[in-house]
Amino acid sequence: MTAPLVLTRPRAAEPPRTLDRRTPATPVRPDDGDDARIAATAKSLAVACLEIFAGVRRSESVARWVDRELLEKIDQRAQLRAELAPARPPDGLGARRRVQAGSARVCRIDDRVAEVTVVVRTHNRFRAVAVRLELLTTRWTMTALQTM
Repeated sequence: MTAPLVLTRPRAAEPPRTLDRRTPATPVRPDDGDDARIAATAKSLAVACLEIFAGVRRSESVARWVDRELLEKIDQRAQLRAELAPARPPDGLGARRRVQAGSARVCRIDDRVAEVTVVVRTHNRFRAVAVRLELLTTRWTMTALQTM
């Protein structure tokens, strides 16, 4: 059995809608200065987290900029790393840093959330670090971290 064919008359085109002048037609894009600040924050946090994993830095040094749950995960990972391969003491104060931030790419999710990828150079290889930053109160806070 086939369904019956229903024909309808074409409707007249609807008049064009006018945009409300009070709301912008396109989303407002944050300025590049804000993206530069986000990239600098992400670079600093990526380097600090890799130094924590290497045993060179204590996790309390980034506690102000990291979400509490994420900080606990970072602590757990640093403890596991310390059990597997104890860290060597850092060479003198004049030694070159072993972890250096390279380029960073910022992807804004919305006005209060940004995801940043950072290329970080360690003493023997390059690593990619993905960071999610959320604007909580007046400060960008890291809520997610992924290293490759």
